Amino acid sequence: MVVDSIYDQLVTLTADFQAQPALAKSWNVNADATQWTLHLREGVKWHDGSDFSSKDVVYTINRMLDPKSGNHGAAFLSPYLDTHGVSAPDANTVVLKLKKPNGTLIQTIGNLPYASVVKDGVTAFGAKNSVGTGPFKLTGWTPGQGWKLARNDQYWGGAPYLDGIDASITPDQSAKVQTVLAGSTDLTDPIPVSLWVTMQGKSNVQLETVKNKNSWIFAFDQSQKPFDDPRVIQAIKLATDREKMVQTALQGHGKAVADVPIDPGTTWYPKGLKPEHDVAKAKSLLAEAGFPNGLDITLSTTAAVPGMLDAAQAWQQIVKGAGINVKLNQLPLDTYWTKGWMASSAFMDYWTSFFPPVGFGAFYAKDASYPETHHSDPTVEKTVAELMAATDPHKQIELTQQAYLAARDSYGFLIPVFADAAYARSPKVNGVIFNPATNFNFRKTWLA
Repeated sequence: MVVDSIYDQLVTLTADFQAQPALAKSWNVNADATQWTLHLREGVKWHDGSDFSSKDVVYTINRMLDPKSGNHGAAFLSPYLDTHGVSAPDANTVVLKLKKPNGTLIQTIGNLPYASVVKDGVTAFGAKNSVGTGPFKLTGWTPGQGWKLARNDQYWGGAPYLDGIDASITPDQSAKVQTVLAGSTDLTDPIPVSLWVTMQGKSNVQLETVKNKNSWIFAFDQSQKPFDDPRVIQAIKLATDREKMVQTALQGHGKAVADVPIDPGTTWYPKGLKPEHDVAKAKSLLAEAGFPNGLDITLSTTAAVPGMLDAAQAWQQIVKGAGINVKLNQLPLDTYWTKGWMASSAFMDYWTSFFPPVGFGAFYAKDASYPETHHSDPTVEKTVAELMAATDPHKQIELTQQAYLAARDSYGFLIPVFADAAYARSPKVNGVIFNPATNFNFRKTWLA
């Protein structure tokens, strides 16, 4: 939230994943999708008054590609681009020569929450040296407590309406809700669905819903028994009543999906795709796989991610009818991402609504950045290669759908639901835009 207020990206994405100009005012790709040319916005100033130029973009992209920087963008860009392919023929142009085709590169860059453009040569990002081109300047930062921003009157997109933002970190979710009910807070970040009811009927607070913010992921390591047997994976999927999960874990605030990580509210979701629920078939498959008396699973999860434990507990009850007995290995936040996630044979994750093609390199490819299932499928790989070589938007959607439809049959990802999110605001707060990847956009926010 802080970074997106201080910095800008080259492009942003609409709710349906269309690229929109930001620091890059236009772009074009060659016929075989191996070279992108970015034309940068002129007259943009950094917060310190210096001029923004192509050298800043080259530095930013090279920094993202450098494993030493720790930037997660490398996972999505490095398969296609290295530092030798990044150049700036003039102050307002950047050329990206790719190692292999990628016709969706511009949306990929726009999708990454860690693709903010930073100033050439900057290596430290603290309270005193976080200089961006964004609508606000950082004026205060206390780790674990809060931060302050002030308006950037020289912002290229027009100075924001707010004089500034003063944020406080409140770890206790109930206490956070009470601050907005008491009128001491104008806006909260997303709050757990279990607390939404506390704001119903209140005249001094409004609950804003964000449809299909994230999917809950149940991942099974297919290099480990019993998940190396496709019949077990298929049985797990058939045993899951997704509509019941929406009603129990999400209290009706979400949508059942059929194991594809695509926001069902977008044109990218395969038309007519419905999840299948067949307990009898699930039992039969388990019996064929050598589990006629049922299957025992230990699932790693955590309560530290709001909603994750609710999803785990709902699923635990739902699959009992198919003879699947789930033991929950509940870990705290400080150990879950090292001792649960990708360290267990069955574990949970959550994926925010992302630009669909980026999911293949992240989770499904043979050399995936996050190989949660340790599985690959040549059919999917072939379709993804065709997708990346395509430059026609309609063809990109068609091939993306084909690849995910093939993947749902062979990969150990159970993706049963997309969950809605909600945040609370005072009625006087207007013009807030919520993006699942970057959280709040305050560029056009105003107070009544």
